[in-house]
Amino acid sequence: MQTTNGTTPDATRFLYFLRQLISLIMIVFAQGIITFFAGLLSVFMMFFSSDYFWGDLAHVYPPDKLMYIGIDFLIAGAVFALPWLGVWWMLYGLSEDGRIRCFPLLLLFAYLTFVILFLQINPVYNPEAMIPSSAGESTFLVCMGMSAVVFFPFYSAGVYYFVLKPNTRPRKRYRFLLLCLIFAVAGLALLPALWHLAPRIYPGLLSFPE
Repeated sequence: MQTTNGTTPDATRFLYFLRQLISLIMIVFAQGIITFFAGLLSVFMMFFSSDYFWGDLAHVYPPDKLMYIGIDFLIAGAVFALPWLGVWWMLYGLSEDGRIRCFPLLLLFAYLTFVILFLQINPVYNPEAMIPSSAGESTFLVCMGMSAVVFFPFYSAGVYYFVLKPNTRPRKRYRFLLLCLIFAVAGLALLPALWHLAPRIYPGLLSFPE
């Protein structure tokens, strides 16, 4: 049907912008849900690893203790990273030409949402809490969040540009395993630096009992 000026509405462009808007909303919603459950699991994991940070040996970290702390750190990272592999893979599968439209914009919205959620962290010691936290536990939780802030955009870009988008050998699963290995090594290497940096960014950590 013709309009008054002799042109027809550009339904294709409208649908394109509507689709992008829905994608942005979905990304923001997905970030909120994934962050909530990853954070909840990280706190739950502290119930099983509290002995790492309490007692007379709280400042003693033999190799076996460091190994278990590193495993908990990687498990928490996997809980956050694997759902995002699913999100990016779903968007990739829904694309018509094997390309996620406006991927940098989607990544920006996801990252800003996560940064906003992360900025709500304000560790303050509460001795009346049902299960009080120690300085080590709280610092460890903050470090997990800080590492996610540092690595999330690079991990997401790696998933899309290195794992999903190329149609070359090796297969996607092998490229993903290699990507995970790279970020696991980088995360474990960064953890000591974040551990010393966290109390400077969040002075409230200094009020927690050792």
